[in-house]
Amino acid sequence: MQMSLSNRTDFTFVIYNTRWHRGGEGRYWNHIPYPEGILTAVLRKNGFSVNHIDANTNNMTEEELYNELKNKAGKVVGISALSVEYRDSVHKTLGIIKKADPTIKTVLGGVYPSISPEVAKEDENIDFIVISEGEERLLKLMNAIKNNSTFKGIDGLHYRDENKEWKYNPRKAIGNVKNLDDLPFPDYSDYDTKKLFSWSQKYTQNFQFRQLPMTIMMTSRGCVYKCTYCGAGKDGNPINDGIKRRTPGSIIEEIKSLVKNHGVREIIFVDDSLLLPRDRIIDILKGITKLRDQGYDLVWKSNNLDLRHIPLPHTIKEKKGKDDLLYWMKQSGCYQISISLESGSPETFKRMKRPTNLDHALIRLNEMRNYGFDEIASNFIIGMPGDTWNDILTTFEFADKITNRDQVLDYSLFSIATPLPGTEMYETAKKMEVIPKDLKPEDFYGFGKGVINTDEWSAVELQIKRAYEWDRINFPPNRPEHHTKIAKMLGITLEELKIWRQETRQNAGVDVKSADKTDVQVFGADERSKKFFDKEELPGLEPLRH
Repeated sequence: MQMSLSNRTDFTFVIYNTRWHRGGEGRYWNHIPYPEGILTAVLRKNGFSVNHIDANTNNMTEEELYNELKNKAGKVVGISALSVEYRDSVHKTLGIIKKADPTIKTVLGGVYPSISPEVAKEDENIDFIVISEGEERLLKLMNAIKNNSTFKGIDGLHYRDENKEWKYNPRKAIGNVKNLDDLPFPDYSDYDTKKLFSWSQKYTQNFQFRQLPMTIMMTSRGCVYKCTYCGAGKDGNPINDGIKRRTPGSIIEEIKSLVKNHGVREIIFVDDSLLLPRDRIIDILKGITKLRDQGYDLVWKSNNLDLRHIPLPHTIKEKKGKDDLLYWMKQSGCYQISISLESGSPETFKRMKRPTNLDHALIRLNEMRNYGFDEIASNFIIGMPGDTWNDILTTFEFADKITNRDQVLDYSLFSIATPLPGTEMYETAKKMEVIPKDLKPEDFYGFGKGVINTDEWSAVELQIKRAYEWDRINFPPNRPEHHTKIAKMLGITLEELKIWRQETRQNAGVDVKSADKTDVQVFGADERSKKFFDKEELPGLEPLRH
C-alpha cells in the first residue's frame, strides 16, 4: 500500500542493480554506498529523514524493486551513478521509480551524469542532476524543495523549469566542500553491512580480500596529475574539484568507528593520490599500526597506488624510520600493491602527459620485494591516439621483462585506451579522426574493446594482441608455480583459470562469460567472519595473528 505524502520519508537512496547492465549480460559491480553514506549523514544532520533501497546487494528483480518503492519511496529519490558503463541500469531504475509513483522527484548524481549530463538529460524520468560534489548542493536542493523556493541559486544543478525545459546553473567553487574533516562519517545504519561488507568476487585481485568484513575509505579527493586518458586530471572536469585531504586523526577515528559498528577488518583505500604528501600518509599508517598493536585485526590495500610516489632508496634518511614509507605500509598491514605503470614506451608517456622514469620504476619494484611485498599487480594501457605499433610492442616487452625475467611484478593487466567523455584523449581522438564520428562514448563497453583505428593498427588487432599477450606474459609454461600464485590472487582454481584463459583467447578478451557473469557473494570466508555471521556478533579485538 502506498504511503500518503505527509507520512513519507524526505529522501530515499536507491542502489540500482548492476546485474541489469547490458540486458543482464554485463559484469556485476559491488557498490559500497560510500557517497550515499556521507550524503545520508549530511541530510540527517540537517533534519531530513532518509531511507534506502539496495537493489544491488539484494539482487532485486525489476518487480521487486517496484514493490519496494511502492512501500518505501520518499518524496525525493536519488541515485549516485557509477561510470557511463552502467548507465542503462541507471535509466532502467529511474523508469521504475517514476512508474511506482510519477509524483516522486528524482535526483541523479555521481560520475556518469557529471561527465555526460546531456546524455543523462535525454531521460524524461529525471528531474534534477547534481554535478560534482553533492554534500552542499544536495542539501541546498532539498531545502529549496521543502520551502518551495527557486533553484536558481544552487550551482552545479540541472533542473526542469515550469515548462519542463532543462535549465543549468554553472558549477562554482562555492558549492564545493571546503574541508573534508567537516563532513560526517558515512552512515551505513540502514544497510545490511553483513552482506555488503563480507563479499568478494572471483577473477580480479581488486575484489579478493584477505579478511572480511571489508569496506572502502577515501582519505582525499582529487588528483595532482593531468593524464590525458583520465577525466580527473583535466582542468574544469566536474569529477575533479581540486586537491583536498583529510587529516590523519579523522581517518583513524573513522576506522575505529567502522570496526566498532560493522566489525570491519580490511580497508580498501580508493584515493587517486593516497601516498601524497608523504608525511601525511605515514602519519595515517602509523595510526593504523598503533591500532593493530592495540589488538585491532586490520589489514588494507589500495587498487590504485602511484609507483612514482614510492621513495627511491637513497632518499630515505633512516630505514624503518619516520620517512620510510614502504616500512610503514608493511607495518600497518598492507598486503597487496596495485599500481598503474601504464606503459613501457617513453613516447606513449609523452602522449599520456605522464612523466615516468622506467629505470626508477624498476628500482622501486625491487625495493617492494625487499620489504616483503609478494602480491604486486600493475595496469598498462595500449593504443593511445598517436601510438605506433612499436610503442604497443614495447609496452608488452617491458611488462614481460619485469614479470618473468626480473620477477618484480606478479600480475600484468592490459587495458585498451578508451576515449571517455571529459578526457583530453577523447578530444585528441576526435581531432585525429581515429574514432567513428557517430561514436557515443556513453555506450562504453569496457577496457577490453577497442574503438580507435589508425593507419598502423586497428581496434580488432588490439583486442587480439591484448588477449594473447595477457595470456603469454602472465602464464608462461615454464612457471607453473606462478599460475598457482595468480589463481590464488584472483580467487579461482587452476581449472577455472584454464577455462578463463581459453575463453579469453577464443573471444579476444571480449564477452568472456566465465569472468563477466561472476557475482558470487562470499559471506564468512574465514573462521572469525563465520563467527560474525553465525552468532550475530561483531568480531572482537582479539590478538593479532599476522
